[in-house]
Amino acid sequence: MKISLAIAKEAGKNAPIVLRGSYTENIKKAAKMGYDAVEIHVNDPKTLDIHEIQKTCEENNITVSTIGTGMGYTVDGLSFTDQDSVVRQKAVERIFEHIQVAKELNAKVIVGSMRGKVPNTSEYDKYEGYALDCFKAVMENAEKQSVIITLEAINRYETNFINNVYEGLKFIEKVGSDYLKLHIDTFHMNIEEKDLIESIKMAKATLGHVHFADSNRWYPGAGHLDFEAIISVLKEINYSGAIAFECLPLPTQEEAAVKGLEHVKQYM
Repeated sequence: MKISLAIAKEAGKNAPIVLRGSYTENIKKAAKMGYDAVEIHVNDPKTLDIHEIQKTCEENNITVSTIGTGMGYTVDGLSFTDQDSVVRQKAVERIFEHIQVAKELNAKVIVGSMRGKVPNTSEYDKYEGYALDCFKAVMENAEKQSVIITLEAINRYETNFINNVYEGLKFIEKVGSDYLKLHIDTFHMNIEEKDLIESIKMAKATLGHVHFADSNRWYPGAGHLDFEAIISVLKEINYSGAIAFECLPLPTQEEAAVKGLEHVKQYM
């Protein structure tokens, strides 16, 4: 399993992005700290200097694990469940752009917040249908590009649509693409799962990406989650993907990155 670190050029104060600023400088920092990879969060992927990112990664013996897409929702309001078909189409097209970047960087693409919410639960099937249509269009593109898409289960306080492992697996089954995998996040799981370890076992071979943050969304080791047990069960199910630290940059960006890695490394 590779250990990755969430980075972004800009992010909100309460966004769980560890390093903020120049992508290339943060790639260098992450490599120097001992990370195997970085997770790049970006609103408009066309703004990325792919050649410079590739060059910096090669020079620093580090890779890009994943591309985070959530800013498309938090900044631009794009989602797969919007009532406006034009907005839904723009959301799909935005993910297409992320897929192209991911192909060049040999990375996966995360779909978390951009799947949207269900504004009227009495019409759940309608909004789920919107999301299914969007995902099927995305997966057709992803399959052509040979890029894995990961669907992140997010807690009830951020969305009312796909909150836990079971719901994520059922939705993936409905989409019906081998290129769509489940994405878990320990912070969200601590809220939603009855038994975090058993839920990871339930995910098994469908698991495509993992986010680590402690119970308080600080770095691993700053809360009450048992990362020794979590890493043990990931090994048990033969998970071979990346574990990305997507946590608050507290008490400072550097401390979060260094202390989180130190805590997790002892169990790898």
